[in-house]
Amino acid sequence: MRRIMRPGTFSGIADGKGWRCPEKSCKKFASMRIGSFFEGAHIPLTELVEFLYFWPDNMQTTAFLHKNLGWGEHTITDWKNFLRDLCVEEFLVNPQPIGGPGHIVEIDESKFGHRKYSRGRMLSGQWVFGGIDRETKDVFMVPVQGRSAATLVPLIQRYILPGTTILSDEWASYNSIPAASFQHLTANHSLNFVDPTTGVHTQTVESTWGGAKKRLRNCMTTNPMLLDTHLSEVCWQKKYGEARFSNLIMEIRKQYPVV
Repeated sequence: MRRIMRPGTFSGIADGKGWRCPEKSCKKFASMRIGSFFEGAHIPLTELVEFLYFWPDNMQTTAFLHKNLGWGEHTITDWKNFLRDLCVEEFLVNPQPIGGPGHIVEIDESKFGHRKYSRGRMLSGQWVFGGIDRETKDVFMVPVQGRSAATLVPLIQRYILPGTTILSDEWASYNSIPAASFQHLTANHSLNFVDPTTGVHTQTVESTWGGAKKRLRNCMTTNPMLLDTHLSEVCWQKKYGEARFSNLIMEIRKQYPVV
C-alpha cells in the first residue's frame, strides 16, 4: 500500500528537511530535493535560491558570485550552464513564434565575433539571424551557416507567425519571403537608414544586436561553440524584463515538475 510521505526535520542531511513515511514503524525518508531541479546538488538550498535571484538581474559575473556566495569558478560556470539550458529549451528546442496579425517584426543578420588570424589564416565570426517584435520586444536569435534564402526563409516561417508585417533591408534572400503569409517592407540601406517615404527601418533589431554583442564578447573568445546557449539567455533577458526572476521559477517548475 502506497503512503503519502510527510515533511519532516532531519539532522545530518542537506537542508535539514526531507520527507518521512507517516508509519511509525517505517524509518524511510527522502531528501526534499528528490525529483526536482536541485536533486543531486551538494550546495545549500538557500545559496541556490540566491543564485537564481542574482542570475536574471545581470549580476552574475564570476567575481560578484564568488564574493557573495563563496562559490568556486567551476561551480559558478556549471550553474550558469544549467540555467542557460532552460533558456535553450524555450527558445531553440520549443520556440514560441513571435509577431502575428497587427504586429511588426524587424529581421536582420549580423556577424558575431572579431576577425583574427590563426596559423596564417584569417578566421571570421559567426553569422546570426534574428528578429524583434516592436510592440512586445519578443526576440529570436539563431546561429546560421549562411544567409541564403534556403536557410533564412524556413527560419522566418518557424519563428514568425503568419500575418506579421516584416521589415528588413534589401538583402536578396528576403525576396523569397512568401507574400501569402507575410507583408514584407524593406529599407534600402545604401540610400537611407530610414525610408523617407514609408518610414521603414530596422534600427530596433540593429540596436538589439549591439547589446547582445557587448554581452557576449567574452563568449566568442572563450567558447564560441556555446554561442547558441548564450543567445538563448539574451532572448530570455529581453523577453521577461523586470519579471525575469518569477519567470525563471515558473520555467524550472515547467521543465522539472515534481510529482
